[in-house]
Amino acid sequence: MKLVIFAGTPGCGKTSIIKHVIKQLKDEFNILFVKFDCLKTNDDEFIANKLGIDTQKKLAEELCPDHYTALELSRIIKKHTDRDLIIIETAGLCLRCSPYVKEGLGINVLDITAGSPDRYGPILTQADIVAISKADLISQAEREIFRLNVINSNEKAKIVEANGLTGEGAIDLAEYIKYSFSLKNKKLTLKHSMPSAVCGYCYGCRIVDPALVHQRFLEGKDLKTMVPNLNCGKCGFKTCNEYIRAALDNQNLVEKCPFVKKKLEDKDNG
Repeated sequence: MKLVIFAGTPGCGKTSIIKHVIKQLKDEFNILFVKFDCLKTNDDEFIANKLGIDTQKKLAEELCPDHYTALELSRIIKKHTDRDLIIIETAGLCLRCSPYVKEGLGINVLDITAGSPDRYGPILTQADIVAISKADLISQAEREIFRLNVINSNEKAKIVEANGLTGEGAIDLAEYIKYSFSLKNKKLTLKHSMPSAVCGYCYGCRIVDPALVHQRFLEGKDLKTMVPNLNCGKCGFKTCNEYIRAALDNQNLVEKCPFVKKKLEDKDNG
């Protein structure tokens, strides 16, 4: 099985380019396409109807979509061992996040009109391939300067000029995917650590007040020590952090987590 992760900022042309890449590969590979987004997307349906392959959508809702992608990757692979190729598309809202894994192929779709490459973080610097999109909107000289700046940001990456409207670059991207390494085991390793952000706001505080934010952080930290961080869903929430936020808002939800309930019962029993 091969794993390919496409990442890029909203509107950079990821889905359109992926459509052309899948056209090149669907006769040779048993493909699953998974689209990660925040609140809503129809891209999975578009790909399924247009190309006749299996697709899924996963909505991060309150989570960072790239964090959610990383949480779900191993589950997707475990559930779909019959696939030759899994293509993931992330929402790519944060330039600091990057769900690329060492065992898969990371492709950054980079909008040439969206600013200098040196303002991008791991989403660009950790990519194996940089697909530069919308290059037809600027001059040849500007394209060459942009390409040089991409190389300065990530000298190891292969560079492909791609166009979601015409399909330019799709053959090259498909060839890179064909000859990429297959997963040898189910263990995945992120190429870059996700950014840390644990404060009262992360635990659902909405009031802009330092004292209340700190209080919320301490309450969330105490509850965090009791959850298993398995994101098992037994509490009815998608992740442990989502459960913590809800439980801090409503104490009646605290015992929804069976692990926390057990620890509280053990504490009451001495």
